[in-house]
Amino acid sequence: MSRRFISLLVLLVIVSLFTLATFAIAFELPKWFPFSTERSLNEWEDKIFRGRVIYEVETDGPLDYLHALSNSTASAIFYKIRQRFRAQEYPMLSWKWKVTKFPDQEKLKDRQGIERDDYAARVYVIFPSMFILNSKVLEYVWDEVAPLESISDSPYSANIKLIVAHSGNKDIGKWVFEERNIIADYRKAFGRDPTLKVGAIALMSDSDSIGDVSEAYFDDIKMGYIKER
Repeated sequence: MSRRFISLLVLLVIVSLFTLATFAIAFELPKWFPFSTERSLNEWEDKIFRGRVIYEVETDGPLDYLHALSNSTASAIFYKIRQRFRAQEYPMLSWKWKVTKFPDQEKLKDRQGIERDDYAARVYVIFPSMFILNSKVLEYVWDEVAPLESISDSPYSANIKLIVAHSGNKDIGKWVFEERNIIADYRKAFGRDPTLKVGAIALMSDSDSIGDVSEAYFDDIKMGYIKER
């Protein structure tokens, strides 16, 4: 199969997860994910792309968090929003993350035809459409080398925009707080306001392309709120 066809299949898998018809349930904004107990993962579903990444809720003294460990694997966990909301009304998303091991990009040098698409930590915001190819995705990444706030297309689709929310390794092993205005980021990435509602968020750590290990932690994810003045 051609790389273009494989890329299309990957896009279809990513977005189709969030376009399946579901019954609306009560949903209050803002939605907060503290990852305080193992049951915290009951709200999330997983999707394996190439081997299973280990996602576990862990405790260290007074702190609770989600630990993600990839060993040449790629899988995501996602929270599907049954009652979707307009980013224009509730534009803020925040979270804490920590990277302790970046996938070694040097291992790609001798591997021809392999796209660089491994990241220790990713946070997705998905705007699904019933026509899957019209769906849009904001993908926030912690990149070891790319410039902060740079925006690029995913290797799989121009409808998936990678935004470098944190850059470099000077904060490796430290918790970093991020707060993003997803409507402002959408305008920068796509050049216009979204016409679709937010339908899901997802978390991911992967290292399958390189064949290495990546490790990250996530906590205190909060979505669907208005920033206080």
